[in-house]
Amino acid sequence: MTKLSWRLSRRSRLIDALKERIDPSGSARALKRSLESNGCRVNGRVERFASAQLEKGDLIEWAAIAQDKPIYTTLFEDEELLVLNKPVRSVCSDAFFQKALKKRVWLAHRLDKDTTGVLLFGKSPAVAKELQNLFEERAVEKEYLALVDGIPKKSSGIIRSHFIKKSSFEGQTIWGSNPVGTGLYAESSWELRTALSTQASLLSIKPKTGRTHQIRVHLSEMGHPILIDRQYASHFRSSLIAARPLLHASRLQFSWKGRQLLFEAPLPTDISTHL
Repeated sequence: MTKLSWRLSRRSRLIDALKERIDPSGSARALKRSLESNGCRVNGRVERFASAQLEKGDLIEWAAIAQDKPIYTTLFEDEELLVLNKPVRSVCSDAFFQKALKKRVWLAHRLDKDTTGVLLFGKSPAVAKELQNLFEERAVEKEYLALVDGIPKKSSGIIRSHFIKKSSFEGQTIWGSNPVGTGLYAESSWELRTALSTQASLLSIKPKTGRTHQIRVHLSEMGHPILIDRQYASHFRSSLIAARPLLHASRLQFSWKGRQLLFEAPLPTDISTHL
């Protein structure tokens, strides 16, 4: 990935500054696609609007990000279960996956649209319901890996809080912890795997509960939001640029009809290339 950074010598619209520095004679279309893929930051803030007005001295960081076609890799399949390594830009609905896979499958749980990794399905509504019950009973051990902003001072920890709806961002609910201790109980344990020279860290996170945006909220509130999670962070210390929040569902383990099942998904390249 080609990356550039520079400070503006005069007041300018963002798209004009990008064209002048990157491709004066070219079309603005490719630059706008890079903006839409989170490929530009201004003073540490991800900027997606080509018409944004910038000031002299503003720091621009830019990278051309190519978004590959999603590939659906099967990790396991038998007569009852299907386990995928979910790619980015995949909406977790039964209809979406039945169309994409051309199979009759039903989700046992959900991941955010741009979260990659282990995703479990039942091959009938009844099997899917049994699997969903395991998640509700907290009988499924989950592990995620995330590239986060900054380096934690501790090597591990446990975060416990109660979630409430705080606001909205681009049509989605923003969740947060309630300081008075009422709301939906959420608990996550985390461990530092790798500290990077780019002021980023690879963390392992094991959520005990399964609240919406739980990992994203807890990491943001501990001061180390997931790169590049625009919903829960406005600025980033690390210089790493990516098209999506770098969260990966790496592992699922549970007991199923007398068998202990363990499924693991390798890190995607947009995380592994930084390690």
